[in-house]
Amino acid sequence: MTRVLTDAGMFVDDRVPALEAWATEQISRLPDPMAAELTLWFEVMKHGSSTPPRRRPRGETTIQLHLRWAIPPLLRWAAAGHDSLREITRDDVVRALPPSGNPRSQTGQGLKSIFRLLKAQKMVFTDPTARVATGRHENRQPLPVDLTALRQVLNSSNPAHAAVAALIAFHGLRTTQVQLLRLTDIRDRILHVDDRVIPLAEPVQKALAAWLDYRRSRWPRTNNAYLFVTTRTASSGMPASRRWIWDATGPGLSATSIRQDRILDEAQATSGDVRRLADLFGLSIAAGNRYAATVEHPDLTALT
Repeated sequence: MTRVLTDAGMFVDDRVPALEAWATEQISRLPDPMAAELTLWFEVMKHGSSTPPRRRPRGETTIQLHLRWAIPPLLRWAAAGHDSLREITRDDVVRALPPSGNPRSQTGQGLKSIFRLLKAQKMVFTDPTARVATGRHENRQPLPVDLTALRQVLNSSNPAHAAVAALIAFHGLRTTQVQLLRLTDIRDRILHVDDRVIPLAEPVQKALAAWLDYRRSRWPRTNNAYLFVTTRTASSGMPASRRWIWDATGPGLSATSIRQDRILDEAQATSGDVRRLADLFGLSIAAGNRYAATVEHPDLTALT
């Protein structure tokens, strides 16, 4: 019905996108002048700017991370009596930054994103983050996941959750790859994703069969071509959201940690064969070397 109304020009989707709803909630916690400044930053980040200074739209993940990292110091400044970001000084920024590590680099990146854009838009007079050293994100050693939590989601009574976890745990798919899988990407027990042809492991075949049975019984008339559909997407041609994929892995895990665990396991099994890791999981040489470096690492050896 939605598709018919859309084709007829009679359907207006007035649902607020998840990112916009979340950002509005975060920004509403700030004083009005500061909220207006953050709203401008969000709109330019989301839609870009075709007038000088021109700017390309940024991805939803980038916008969410920058705002998530910046919100804590913004709220502290507001609680201290600052109404506008024009009042923030370099000393305020330095005091707001964590002392070291990824917390410092992440907070710094979020604040720099906001102040650079607002200065370019002439919403603030100066950029107090300029020439403030915040460091770089550290490449942390990949670590195994909690196997108990992983077994629980693989054996979940929810067939969608079990199928998502199986695809990632056995074949190391990324969140976006799982999200965009189509029904036609699985043929004769073979998974076709990007340029890779992957024979499906038997547990994955069983999990997918259970999900497809549920999918047919739950939404028998859906025309959605994506493998995973939800109540919200079954009546449209849209894929499930990234958040839905994240939620499917359960509260104690993430899609990224499960994928890392799978690659880590392969690195240990192949004695750090970088070429094999690249072929199996679509890794770059640098990323493959990161996993290969874990072979015979004393901390990981103690876990096996």
